[in-house]
Order: sequence, then structure tokens, then C-alpha cells
Amino acid sequence: MSEETAKNEVIQKTDKKRNLVLTMLSFIFLIAGGVWILSLFFDFRNFETTNNAQVDAYMNNIAARATGRIQEIKFEANQLVHQGDTLVILNSEEYVIKVKQAAADLAIAEGNLHSLEQNIATSSSKEAASKARLSGEYADVEKANKDYERFRNMFADSAVTKNQYDQVLSRKKSAEANLIAAQNELLASGSVTKQSETNLEAARATVARKLADLDAANLQLSYTIITAPIDGFVGERTLSVGDLVNTNQVVASIVLKEKIWVTANFKETQVARIKVGQKVTIAIDALGDKKFKGKVVGFSPATGAKFSMVQPDNSTGNFVKITQRIPVKIEFEDTSESLAAVKPGMNVTVEVNKK
Repeated sequence: MSEETAKNEVIQKTDKKRNLVLTMLSFIFLIAGGVWILSLFFDFRNFETTNNAQVDAYMNNIAARATGRIQEIKFEANQLVHQGDTLVILNSEEYVIKVKQAAADLAIAEGNLHSLEQNIATSSSKEAASKARLSGEYADVEKANKDYERFRNMFADSAVTKNQYDQVLSRKKSAEANLIAAQNELLASGSVTKQSETNLEAARATVARKLADLDAANLQLSYTIITAPIDGFVGERTLSVGDLVNTNQVVASIVLKEKIWVTANFKETQVARIKVGQKVTIAIDALGDKKFKGKVVGFSPATGAKFSMVQPDNSTGNFVKITQRIPVKIEFEDTSESLAAVKPGMNVTVEVNKK
């Protein structure tokens, strides 16, 4: 019996120790749980948090402005390029021919213009000569009329012969005929000058249009060399030499590395406690939850659902109320050197300090 009693005592002591350990562990877990709940309470009270957030950046999609086959590609995927760097060269033979045609048309139009200018100069000289001749004819008619009046009186007094009178009369008629001819010649030369001046205006307009055509052809030719409009990193390269590129087709995309921010999609129930200028802690998943500093700079004017391609229709009978998300723009306050490893599209968790 003594052995059995000893065993029972050992068992009881063991049970007591085990119960004591379990009780202590229970108290420890209870205290830890209370601390965790309190931490969540104070954390939620001081911070608004969401993990529905990503790093954003401006992207420039470079589209071709001319149609042609790719002759040369000057970039590789993920390459840093600078503004003005050549990215793609298209075959330009067709556009060179169009430039030559436009230049030839311009030369023809300029030749016609110069010819009209010369014609106007010639007709102006003829008109001036006709005016001078007309002045002379007026003088001849005046002299012939005076001679005629004198000889008519003399012939009436039998002071001159009829032959002499007839000669003076003939000169008078000839002078009058020459005056009419000179007047008609002046009218004709003036009409030619006016018509030439009208044609000159049309020729100048033609030259201006042909010059514009040449500029347009040169502009189209320049589009065969596609350059980078900004500094940044080129995305994937999906084109190859020989591919046919159409107008407005995207040939490359450039990410502006100098300007990145975070778009955090907060619940609509959280936004009321978020203000512009509040400090933000940004933890980036891909960098081992490395933390960065930021601040709130703006809110979307509508929920994300309103900007989606297919908006939800709440007028249907099966309506379920879903908490909406409102995009909030957050800018980094760290230096560009410290943000070198941050890439657009990375998932992040943000905490907005409500204090």
C-alpha cells in the first residue's frame, strides 16, 4: 500500500505542476491577447491602414506617326533612354520620293510665279508706252484741229487751194484715228496688266500651298525616325526589324522614373478620417516590408468602380451593398537615391497617421 500511496502522491504532484503550467500559460495567452487587442484598438484609433495599394508612375506610350517597315531598332528592353534618343527607324524611301515630288511641284509653281511677274513687268512697260503715245496723239489731234480751222477759214476766203485744204483735213482725220487706236491700245494693255495681277495672286497662293505641301512631306519624313520624348526606362520590346508599323501603333512605352507615388484604395468609411498633408508610412512587400515616408496629397473625385470599364448596376433586384474604395494619392518624401529599388506596380501597405 505504501508504494501505491507514493505513486499516487507522485501523480498528484505531477498533475499539480502540469495544471500550474497550463494555468500560467493561459494567463500569459490571455494577457498577450489583451495586449494585442489593445494595440489594435490604439493602432486603429491613430492610423488608417490598407494593403490595397500600389506604386504608380507616369507612363508614356510612344506611337508611330507614320506607316512603314522597321529598318532599325535602337533600344533594348528595360534600357534607360534620354529625351531625343532614337528608338526606331522606319524605311523612308516612299517618304523621300514624296518630298522630291513636293519640291518639284514647288519649283514649277515658283517658275510660273516668276513668269507672271515678268509678264506684269512687260505689260506695265507697254502700258506706260501706250500712255506716252496717247499723250502724243492728243497733241497731234490738237495741232491737226487748229490747222484744220485755220485752213478752213483760209479756203473760205480762197487763200489756199482745195488740194491744200484736203491735205489738212486728211491729217486731222488721221490724227483722230491714231488717237482712237492709242486709246484702245492703252485699254488693252491695262486689261492685260489687271489680268496678270489677278493671275499673280493665284500663283502666289499656289506657291504657298506647294510650300506647305513640301513642309508636310518633310514632316512625314521626319516621322520615320521615332525618338524618345522624355527621360525614362523603356519597357518590353515587342517589335523586330522588318515588322510593319501602322500609324498610331504603340512601338514602345517609357516609364518616368523621376516621378513615382502610391495609389492607396481606402474604404469609403476610412476616407473621412484622412486629410491632405497627413503623414504616411509606406511598407513595400517586395523589399521585405522596408518602410518609406510619405504624405497624402489628394483624393480621387470618384470611387474606383466609377472609373472602371464596366460599372456595377445597382438598379437590379439582386442588390448587395458593397463598401466602395476611393483612391488616395500619396507622395514619397524620401530621396530619389533611396527610392532606386522601388518599381511601379509594387504592392505596398500604407498607414496614415491621423494625428
